Amino acid sequence: MHILNYYFTPFAVILIFFAIFFSEPERSVTYASFGILAAAFVATYWLGKNVYRFMRWSRHIRAVTVWINLVVSAALFYLLSSYWAPMWLLFLTAPAASAMYMKKWQVFATAVASSAIMMGIYLYKGVAFAMMDESGGVTLAAALKQALDNSQIWGMALTQAVFIIFFSMFTSAMAEMIVKVRDSNR
Repeated sequence: MHILNYYFTPFAVILIFFAIFFSEPERSVTYASFGILAAAFVATYWLGKNVYRFMRWSRHIRAVTVWINLVVSAALFYLLSSYWAPMWLLFLTAPAASAMYMKKWQVFATAVASSAIMMGIYLYKGVAFAMMDESGGVTLAAALKQALDNSQIWGMALTQAVFIIFFSMFTSAMAEMIVKVRDSNR
């Protein structure tokens, strides 16, 4: 759990700062992003600090932390992805955290959920953009078709989604291998 806090949390903060500094989104987006980030930091810090205090529920607390990270990643991606393309990298944090202490099928499920949420946000934003046509005559079906017709964006999004799954499974395999090596040296 602490590995996530040492490496992924600073990376996420840097990614968000870069998104805000270099792209200069609206003030409301900036404040919302910092608010979400602060709330997530407080929640994960408190959970991480108290995980050993509630030893009986430590597995559940860690699972809750993974899903908090996923929800926070989704919210920040939704807010900032229009301004900063690398925001999709936030979706690596929850599956990577799950790889540290969950079973492979749970890591896979978290990675698939992370990828599906990212793809859903891409689809929603594509449809919303298509519906913003000034003529006002765009139906939902036409907007959905227009959003899905952009094969280059969907190819990029699918590549990102597959990378999230493969990276998560790689991280899980590495964590498992490290535990096996540690146990064999005893």
